[in-house]
Amino acid sequence: GNAPGEATPRMPTLPPPVDPGDAASDGGRYEVRRLLGKGAMGEVLLCRDARIGREVAMKVIADDHKGDRQARTRFLREARVQGQLEHPAIVPVHDLGVDERGAEYFTMKCLRGETLADILKRLAAGDAAAIEQYPLRRLLSAFSAACLAVDFAHARGVLHRDLKPSNIMLGAYGEVYVLDWGI
Repeated sequence: GNAPGEATPRMPTLPPPVDPGDAASDGGRYEVRRLLGKGAMGEVLLCRDARIGREVAMKVIADDHKGDRQARTRFLREARVQGQLEHPAIVPVHDLGVDERGAEYFTMKCLRGETLADILKRLAAGDAAAIEQYPLRRLLSAFSAACLAVDFAHARGVLHRDLKPSNIMLGAYGEVYVLDWGI
């Protein structure tokens, strides 16, 4: 997730067009496009998966935590826990590995949308577009979806421990995601 008080970068609502071209690549599998967010344990990068031709989000452990055994263990546990929580409102993990610098990373679905925190700020400010886009019924439906995801995680023995509006994302097509399972 983002550090406290840090703005969530906005992703465009539409993904790039589908490119069924070949999977050949001269470089590594993941081509870094830009930084999406930074937190205490690492950063999240927007990458292109050259094998499949899709954008993914790559979470990389911070350089200053690479040698920290406890931080590495927590990072890998986050990837494995999130990867095993297969639910429509939990971001799917695609890959787990070590990059050329020796830093652990995992890749996951690249999300496009807004966090509930940003939506609530826009609504509180009287933003007419937000009021039209996010009526009470849509917000309650999103809240219900987040509750179902947390219930699913609880049934699997996992507690979120940092559930807040900035860790819930709403997509343009009705998707709802509970983010940041790292704590």
